[in-house]
Amino acid sequence: MINKSSIQAKIMSAILLTCTIVLLLLCSAFILFEYLSYKKSVKDNVSTLARVIAGNSSAALAFESYSDAREILNGLKNNPHIESACLYDASGHVFAVYPDTISRKKIPPTPQTDGYKFSDNALVGFEPVRQEASRLGTMYIRSNLDQMYAQLNNLLLTSGCLLVGLLLVTYLLSVLMQRPITRPIRAFKDGVRRISEEHDYSVRITQTSQDELGSLTDAFNHMLTQIELQNETIGKLAAIVESSNDPIISITLEGIITSWNDAAERTFGYAADEIIGKSVFNIVPDERRHEEAEILARLQRGESVEHLETQRLTKNNRLLDILLTISPVKDQYGKIIGASKISRDITEKKQEERRKNDFIAMVSHELKTPLTSTRSYVQILLAEARKRNSDAFIINALTRTDVQTKKMTHMINDFLNLARLEEGKLQLILRVFELQTLVEEIVGDAQFLTKNHKISFLNCDHIKVKADREKIGQVLMNLLTNAIKYSPKGGEITVACAIDNQKAIISVRDQGVGIKQADQQKLFERFYRVENNELRTISGFGIGLYLVAEILRYHGSKIQVESQEGFGSTFYFSLDIAQE
Repeated sequence: MINKSSIQAKIMSAILLTCTIVLLLLCSAFILFEYLSYKKSVKDNVSTLARVIAGNSSAALAFESYSDAREILNGLKNNPHIESACLYDASGHVFAVYPDTISRKKIPPTPQTDGYKFSDNALVGFEPVRQEASRLGTMYIRSNLDQMYAQLNNLLLTSGCLLVGLLLVTYLLSVLMQRPITRPIRAFKDGVRRISEEHDYSVRITQTSQDELGSLTDAFNHMLTQIELQNETIGKLAAIVESSNDPIISITLEGIITSWNDAAERTFGYAADEIIGKSVFNIVPDERRHEEAEILARLQRGESVEHLETQRLTKNNRLLDILLTISPVKDQYGKIIGASKISRDITEKKQEERRKNDFIAMVSHELKTPLTSTRSYVQILLAEARKRNSDAFIINALTRTDVQTKKMTHMINDFLNLARLEEGKLQLILRVFELQTLVEEIVGDAQFLTKNHKISFLNCDHIKVKADREKIGQVLMNLLTNAIKYSPKGGEITVACAIDNQKAIISVRDQGVGIKQADQQKLFERFYRVENNELRTISGFGIGLYLVAEILRYHGSKIQVESQEGFGSTFYFSLDIAQE
């Protein structure tokens, strides 16, 4: 039979048929993709819920607490799609069921293989209940797929309406512009087919017009660009995470581990399937738990944590020194949903530091004894020279020798205290003492170190504090020697005391070169020295102010500074006034 349809009808039919096929392919691919995505989403949600319930049930199974198990399972009431659940004990016997009224015939009599599968229009899963390496039982969970089917029905209805609408538009356009529309539709079809078959998101559909179809093509190309960029970014991030030599771990705001790379497995000994879904506290020592709780609190406030030195446990309970950098993870709406942790194993570095500190402590201790004897002999000779009215040169030389040995003694004490700080062995001997007496002693010793400065003190009488007298003396001596060093032109140095809100405020003010604002932020870091042309010839190791800050931190106080270049500096801190 001869086809009597007109060329116009044939072209319109071809256009409509082509558009129908293309749109059906797109809708089918989209619906299939959404169907698989819904199934995956349901499986992920149910498995996550099951892991949480299983994790919470370990204690109930361990102590055979039926009431606790029932209470935990009853928490599933909040999820209407969970049809049934139960806990099996280690022997495979049913321990507790949900809901309470469910027939035991609807519950598998014994646990099956761990995992999840779709069966009889439902998702069925078995999740192990573990406590560390021990398996205490199994959790069974069954979820209906009503929500998934409802969403698919809505998607089918929407897709159908969209398909009918697009075909109607195509028909109207084909009546008016058959030829101009044929070419872009074919190009569109070819591009979509290539993308669908090859998953090549670098493909772009050629825009042949500036009408709605051109806009659609442009929007589609823009979507492809975004997908390509996202895939590239995700690929790079995944490659970086997997190839990183440092453990990279993701956690929720509740501290549940959600990702675990190969470096984490090598460092901590846990395989990904052993630790994902478990609490991050599994690798946190007991004495560091408060620290992890503070980290989670800071993350919930949107704060990052950088270069935190701490300790973590491996699977075999080996303690590692770790350097942590933690950043919040946000969803597409900017809401913080978790955190990413980058850990660096610095155990060897810390061991090297400990060996270095041990060496410094040993050398300092060995130097201290002969230096103390030397200073004693110098003081005896000085006293004898003064008693016999010896030559002024001899007295002056012995006086200078005494001053230098005293400086060396202070330096050795600083190194010893530094080593004790690094080892966490700095001990405070707290007792009540008169501030005035201590200040007099320290000012007297410091005055021997300089002839170009006048050191005075005021308002320190009748103030009693409770602190480590020797350590506070070291704080004052370090502040005074710093004031002398950084006032090369001399001037007055003043130690002042004041009382504010049951606190004794002690300050040391000089008339030296002052400190830049940028340097003030780093002044109390270990081994930090101010870069200044005027101060190049001044000796020092950059540990004095670090020790000051740490000693005061041990006292629950803090060293602070006010300074302006060319106008001197004032360092001050507070101590608790002793209660009478």
